[in-house]
Amino acid sequence: MSSDIHQLDYDHAPSFFSRTDDQRLQTNRPIIMASPAKKTKVEEETVVGHVHAVSPVKTSRQNVRYFEATLQTGREEFNRVVCFALEKRSEFIQASDNSQAVRLSRARKSISFGNPGGYDVLLSSASSVGVLDDLDFPRRTPPDVDQLTVAQVLALGPMQRVGTMELRVVQATGNRVVPVRGTPVELKVFEVCDATGQTGLTVWDRVILSVQEGRSYRFTTLTTRKEGDRTVVTTTPSTQVTTCAEVGRPTVLRPASAGGEEVVCGAVVGVKIVAKPRCPRCHAGQENLVARCSTHRCERCGLLQRTMAYIITYSGMVIVLSQKGEERSMALTNSAVFAYVRDNFLSSCGHDGAALEESVMALEEVEVTVSRDGSVVRFGKFAPAGPSVEQDGAKCADAAGGSTTEDEVLDGLDEVLAKEMTD
Repeated sequence: MSSDIHQLDYDHAPSFFSRTDDQRLQTNRPIIMASPAKKTKVEEETVVGHVHAVSPVKTSRQNVRYFEATLQTGREEFNRVVCFALEKRSEFIQASDNSQAVRLSRARKSISFGNPGGYDVLLSSASSVGVLDDLDFPRRTPPDVDQLTVAQVLALGPMQRVGTMELRVVQATGNRVVPVRGTPVELKVFEVCDATGQTGLTVWDRVILSVQEGRSYRFTTLTTRKEGDRTVVTTTPSTQVTTCAEVGRPTVLRPASAGGEEVVCGAVVGVKIVAKPRCPRCHAGQENLVARCSTHRCERCGLLQRTMAYIITYSGMVIVLSQKGEERSMALTNSAVFAYVRDNFLSSCGHDGAALEESVMALEEVEVTVSRDGSVVRFGKFAPAGPSVEQDGAKCADAAGGSTTEDEVLDGLDEVLAKEMTD
């Protein structure tokens, strides 16, 4: 945020400001004194309407706490309210629960990036909330004004908010780790679609674990960006993902080139796993969380929460001596380590990076799937290819001689499975 005072830029004029007074007087350049800038007058307005859908308290990346609501300002008009005065949330909830109309005084209107043609109502501690007896339009449940189709998103510019989209995940096209404020963060790129069109979706960090190819999801709080001449969407720290009914697809799907993946098999030479707890509210990493304590106060937003509510994210690297005799160093991603912890029932030590390192080093050989940029997509114990259970079951049936019924084949499979469990 810019200061209200225009200050002289000493760093960009060192020779001038290092001169003596006599030398300075010999120059033709005037001495510019700092002076207060005029503050831009912000017009405040009064807005009336019916309150719907009051959100929980949220925390922005800048550690600003706020809540949202939907305000019906006309028979068919709905606009978003963003309130930075948390003490007013109880008034909003009461008005919504009692179907009371409200008057919002000393409010500001801002351009809405998620509702073209609409506006956002911004409230501060100086704003006030009053109850009205009636309005000249009836209260009605708002439609999901923030839900957009792919065709509508493709018509938007970059950096615009998208409230909700229902998408079918077609194909993963890339996976990599990038530094964000000095912290390695994983992202995964998908091609997604609905019946109106196709675009790209970049999924960040924790959301990656919620998305699988071939399934349909409802995504909330996305934002747009430009990828060449195409508008694509990306998740944000506030994005929520839930499964939904199967989403349709356009008549023609554009083929997308998947990022090349390679499988590396061999012995683990070295491994480093960092398990970092993050606040579920502001997503800040925690340096001093003690797992055995029942609560922990976030080191950024200051909110006291139960320790088990903090989210563990992983990073690190693994070095493998491949079967070809080559030493490969690969970056471990959060999703890969999370899947390893889940699939090997290691959740009891999931917060302990050193214990996970010992677990990986104990594997005789590993199989690592790595993306083109050297990021690990998944890894686990190397399992040599062998005859499948179905093939073994068929052998049991053949050993019995002659044709067999389906029940006899299933009995053969049961014997194979029982033998595997006792070995």
